[in-house]
Amino acid sequence: MTQPHPTRLLTTRLRIAFALGLTALVLVQNIRGLTLYKVGQPWLLGGPLLHGWVLVAVNVALYAYVSWLAFWFIRGTEGRERAFMVGWFVGFLLWPLSMLWPRSVVPIGHIGAFGLAVALFAALTLLLDHPKAVNSSGTTNTT
Repeated sequence: MTQPHPTRLLTTRLRIAFALGLTALVLVQNIRGLTLYKVGQPWLLGGPLLHGWVLVAVNVALYAYVSWLAFWFIRGTEGRERAFMVGWFVGFLLWPLSMLWPRSVVPIGHIGAFGLAVALFAALTLLLDHPKAVNSSGTTNTT
């Protein structure tokens, strides 16, 4: 069954401001990582603790779980909130492509940075659209 009304995640000005700040921080770190590009570890989890087939199994399970969360977060929102969620998850959802095709690491990094920029713009427009913002008591602001 479908939901009659999508879930709103960014409802208060505080949540929107927090999302805007966190997105800006992650975008700056992402752009900084693109300019100081160095080949990193290809696995989400790894190092001395996990190796071999256990490493592959744990990474596949973690990726599947985060992909499932991304699907439900994106499906449960609409409008600019959906653009915000898609922007956050686009780089991560393309991550397996960089494992299968190593030459795509840099373009996927750029796509992820662009997705975060879209998420930042969506959060900024949500923050500036004050008549539709819901305050902490659940009522719509009119001023």
